[in-house]
Amino acid sequence: MMSGVYSDRFADRLDPETYADDDAGVEVFETDPSEGDALWLSERVFRRLLHAARAYELHTVPLLDERDPVGLNRARCQAVVDEIAFVAERLRDPVAARAAQTITDYLVARLRQPSWDGTVTFDAD
Repeated sequence: MMSGVYSDRFADRLDPETYADDDAGVEVFETDPSEGDALWLSERVFRRLLHAARAYELHTVPLLDERDPVGLNRARCQAVVDEIAFVAERLRDPVAARAAQTITDYLVARLRQPSWDGTVTFDAD
């Protein structure tokens, strides 16, 4: 960190409560967004991961930056897990790290099922 440059005026960006009431979000689900284990992520936080992935010239995570729903098969889910881990390791951002872990946990729960051949959908509100 550059000496004297950081200011507490940006501290809210690293506080999860800042995003708790966001209207815009990204839903992550298998069949229906109302599923009990479906995810809702703040779009602002999700975009941090997308922009970082794009900056590192990754391939799969930037594909999730669509207004139309994006369905991922098993291979693409594994690619997202790998790319999200790469991005999260480089960010000193607990809010983005929490979102990355939430996405990873959701996808890995499916990938651990040897016979799983479904689709996970990412859908921006």
